[in-house]
Amino acid sequence: MNIESKWLEDFLVLAEVRNFSLAAEKRNVTQPAFSRRIKALEQTVGAELIDRSKTPVALTPSGRIFRITARTLINQMMDGIGQLSDLSKLGGNNVRVAAAHSLATSLVPSIQTELMSGKHKPILSVEAIDVDEAIEELQEGGCDILLAFDDELLRLPPYQSLQVGQAELLPVCACDEAGKPLYSITAETEVPWLAYSPSSYMGRQVEVVREQVNLQPVFSSSMTDLLKTLALQGLGVAWLPDYAIKQDLANGKVAILGDESLRLPITYYAYRYQARLHPAGEQVWQALRLHAQKQI
Repeated sequence: MNIESKWLEDFLVLAEVRNFSLAAEKRNVTQPAFSRRIKALEQTVGAELIDRSKTPVALTPSGRIFRITARTLINQMMDGIGQLSDLSKLGGNNVRVAAAHSLATSLVPSIQTELMSGKHKPILSVEAIDVDEAIEELQEGGCDILLAFDDELLRLPPYQSLQVGQAELLPVCACDEAGKPLYSITAETEVPWLAYSPSSYMGRQVEVVREQVNLQPVFSSSMTDLLKTLALQGLGVAWLPDYAIKQDLANGKVAILGDESLRLPITYYAYRYQARLHPAGEQVWQALRLHAQKQI
């Protein structure tokens, strides 16, 4: 369906003044030309919008419904133009980043310093969301760059991927005043489990070791920071990425439980479409590449 925006504006003016001659005058076109544009709109939408048998003309039932649609489309278009104008005022350097919650808080700060001194001075607009939602955001064109975990589909064209780090999901719990873990993991003893949502990326990773341990779910969330907070309060055992608890391990606030088989490797990537980004976006991608090289 190919509807020209000027047709929508014509229709809205006609719906307001209910007179072809007056509407044509307001739109600064001849009445025959104006009438042809309204007719073209009706043919395109497949419905009669104007009841020409009445004086003044009136909207048909379809016309009344379409008036709302036309107004919405015009408003959306103007909002989009306004956003582009705002982007222009920023020098075209706004870079939209969708990121898994835990990566947003750990990875983004590590590259921000490099961006401050770069040529284009990118302004990161970061949205921290659920991993699966973040992937959808990239696929729908809602972001320039996605920071998320390993996804085989996104490592294939038309996407471009960059491995920016590796980590481990570690089974941990809080320690008592003597520095001893509050819980232990065995096959026999039931332990309270602060779980990731089963449908989340992290949740799917932990499912691999479920049969090896006796876990009793007491809480569930897709947010690493929330599970970490509850684990530090001593409410149960949680599998947390090592980068999220590095300082807590060093301070003796948490302890790693179980044997090596319960430690789960995870890999995280930056993803984008293969098409070239605007200059600020390419600078962010290069900063991520440099970060990845430092991890080797």
